[in-house]
Amino acid sequence: MKTTIKRLAFAAPALIAILIVCNSFKPAQRNSIANGGGMSGDIHFDLNVVQQKNGSVTGHIQYDGVSYIVDCAVWYTNDAILFTTDGHAFYVADNGEGGPATDYISDPMSNVECGDLLSQADFGFPHFVTSGNIQVKK
Repeated sequence: MKTTIKRLAFAAPALIAILIVCNSFKPAQRNSIANGGGMSGDIHFDLNVVQQKNGSVTGHIQYDGVSYIVDCAVWYTNDAILFTTDGHAFYVADNGEGGPATDYISDPMSNVECGDLLSQADFGFPHFVTSGNIQVKK
């Protein structure tokens, strides 16, 4: 009995040290992104938006010849709502590679602000990507 207690007493600090070391590692946090480019019918688009680790959002959208600066975004699993500095918002969706599920981008919605509660349904008809790709990762 004394031997078992001595072994436990000796092993306890080592087990505590192992637990402290294992619990001190935080999982790596990646940046949320929305990027891509291509054609949707006769509309050319290009976008690159990143949410930094501090929460700020930076990026741009070029859509049908008009440039927008993005400073806010709402991220979902494979889609995002991107808010621009001039009161517009875009909905972009990443539906994987190839097959019948294609990526799409919305027309810009105007008179919106960062934080407005919007959903996919608010953006109307989506423009499916006919050439190119959109990637969204939360």
